[in-house]
Amino acid sequence: MGRPSAARRVAFGVIFASILAVATLLGIEGMASLFAPAWPARALRWTAPANPISASREPYASRPWMAEPFNSWGMRDRERTPAKDPAYRARAVVIGDSFVEASFARRSLPASVEAELGGVEAVNLGISATGPPSYYYRLRDVGLKLAPDVVLLFVYMGNDFVLPGEAFGAPQLPPLIGESEGGSLLGAAMPHTRWLVRNRWPALEALWRPAPPPDEEARLAQIVRQPRDTALAQLSENVRAYYQPSLPLPVIEEVLGRGDDRFWRDLEHQAADPEFLLGWTLDSLLVWETGTFPVPSSRAQARAVTSDAMIDATLSWLVAMADLAASHGVRLETFIVPVASVDPEYRAFWRPWPRSYAWNDICEDREERLVSAAQRAGLRPIRLREDLLDEPGTYRKRDGHWTEKGQAIVARRVARELRSQGF
Repeated sequence: MGRPSAARRVAFGVIFASILAVATLLGIEGMASLFAPAWPARALRWTAPANPISASREPYASRPWMAEPFNSWGMRDRERTPAKDPAYRARAVVIGDSFVEASFARRSLPASVEAELGGVEAVNLGISATGPPSYYYRLRDVGLKLAPDVVLLFVYMGNDFVLPGEAFGAPQLPPLIGESEGGSLLGAAMPHTRWLVRNRWPALEALWRPAPPPDEEARLAQIVRQPRDTALAQLSENVRAYYQPSLPLPVIEEVLGRGDDRFWRDLEHQAADPEFLLGWTLDSLLVWETGTFPVPSSRAQARAVTSDAMIDATLSWLVAMADLAASHGVRLETFIVPVASVDPEYRAFWRPWPRSYAWNDICEDREERLVSAAQRAGLRPIRLREDLLDEPGTYRKRDGHWTEKGQAIVARRVARELRSQGF
């Protein structure tokens, strides 16, 4: 019997390599399943949530709700089951970002909605620092599998806009790993492996990206207790060391010392709804106030900052979510979350930093344009601006999230909307 032909040897090699590759990938996925969490936690978060935050020291020691553990799904919620709880007459699934998760408030937005309505289960699928693409996959891969009667989507006008090339259905390959299980190449084929790779990614990022300063909130809380000159100097040194090494200290001190030091001097001995000094807010303040990039001084200039293509790209995800929910016979209600400039106390607080405040003008213009475009597309966006406009004390002044007063107003509006639909 003669030697096999070259073609047969190549074919055998290809078949053997393919079998070996498939077996290897199956083995990797099997091993990864030993470390990755079960569904739906695996599809919701790629890393453990920030909580529980240590309550052993300030600024959080007197706020025990900030140390409460998240549930087994990685959500700021009580334990839930994929099936509806028979103790409730209906189930709402709530999707959004930090405004829904509400880590600084005593309870999440869904918990407030559930308390307002009574008898309606409000499942929290809010995850901080996420946006419309993540909302879509969270709806598709988890939310609609929880048998909801209604989905409540919260879209924040501060940072929930996508670039023109990131529109839903844009002709581009999905990312290899990605934020969402259903929105990545690896996640579609090897969901456990995708989670494990993404979960370990921060350790690799640390090789080229500086780690955040340890216990920063506690250190900043101690700094602001010092005499004025000492506190200002130490805050400025902290910002320069960890965020803005190229800025001269006198420049940093000038920005942080504006408005009678209001950005940091009134954080001690606060009432029941406290604010905290966070490193990223100091960094953002310095980026805007010392930047050379142009900022708008009128609504016309604000409009020029955002292209129609960005509005259309963002809208494409909202339309896709509405269509997806409708295809499952589920109603989706989209709530438009305005930026903090609706709060008169917030507007007054930010007067010493006009460049930073200009971001609010940009976001207000984006809100008007997105709402108009959504209405033309047949959607019925619900504007929370109507409830929050000129209500003082509804937004946190430094990080721009709702205070407990603001959250209560929103929860009542959501409850009214659902009652009007028979829930």
